[in-house]
Amino acid sequence: MPYGPPPGDGNPYASGGSYGAPPPPPAPPGYGYPSAPPPPDQPYGVQPPPGGYGYGYPPPPPMDGTTCRFCGGYPAVNATVRGHQGLIIAYRMLRMTGPFCRTCGTATVRDMSARTLVQGWWSLLSWLLTPITLLLNLGPHNKFKQLPPPVPGSHGPQLNPGVPLTRRPHTAMLLVPVSLAVTLTLLLTGVIGQKPDDPHTVVDPLPSPSRYTIPPPLPSPTFTLPPYTPPPLPTPTYTLPSYTPPAADPADAAKAGDCLHNDGTDTEPKMTVLPCTDTKAQYKVIYKYTGTSDKESCSKQPKTTSTYWVKHPLLPSLDYVLCLKAVG
Repeated sequence: MPYGPPPGDGNPYASGGSYGAPPPPPAPPGYGYPSAPPPPDQPYGVQPPPGGYGYGYPPPPPMDGTTCRFCGGYPAVNATVRGHQGLIIAYRMLRMTGPFCRTCGTATVRDMSARTLVQGWWSLLSWLLTPITLLLNLGPHNKFKQLPPPVPGSHGPQLNPGVPLTRRPHTAMLLVPVSLAVTLTLLLTGVIGQKPDDPHTVVDPLPSPSRYTIPPPLPSPTFTLPPYTPPPLPTPTYTLPSYTPPAADPADAAKAGDCLHNDGTDTEPKMTVLPCTDTKAQYKVIYKYTGTSDKESCSKQPKTTSTYWVKHPLLPSLDYVLCLKAVG
């Protein structure tokens, strides 16, 4: 009887019967259930990935080594973003060359285009060069839009793209050339389109020779102006101030894993990148922080023995800090 008392003296834990069966043996270590077979052997000695079965490795970096100049992420594309500044009697053309990832490239285009909208109208030639510069930035912008997001885990801190350019207050500066064009159009229309006064014709309500006689027209006066020769105007001369752009720091292209040599002093260092196999190598880059010049950032890297930082005078986004470790 399946629901009757157990055999024996009524003790359900006595030996014998369905209630007296010994408990099953414990599961072998390493597997969740005793009946689950162990994972198959990996061919050629390949071990399971760090995340366990079902998780893959991130894709390898590109063969040509094209990574973002700011965050080191990939995929990245080579492009040149341009800017323009009007300086009353002169102007300045700016450019920044990649490679850029999708996030850092979009942030660079928006930042330099916004600065051009504000600073690019203040010289004579800038009224022509500013629209051309903004149109040229459409090419790099379309390249960045076609890139996928950077591979997770392949990049460091990235630039903040912010809101799109059409939602920034800088676009209000487009009203400056529009308002000037409208004003010039109104002035030219008012001067060129002005009609001469209509001749006045006297109409006799009662055309009768006995009551009203129209006098003969007055003779037209004749005026002769004396000859006049204007004096020659002096030819203006302008001397543009000389400008020497700051030289690029050789350490700008350094990234994690590169080695450096200091050609200067401790107070005025001049770092150059060279192979780590070179006997002149003094430091090795452990990590590179971009978008900041705070040397305390390297406190997060325990192997750091010294730091090297660069602060850009115009674009804070070009600032960076190199965490270095002494070698050799």
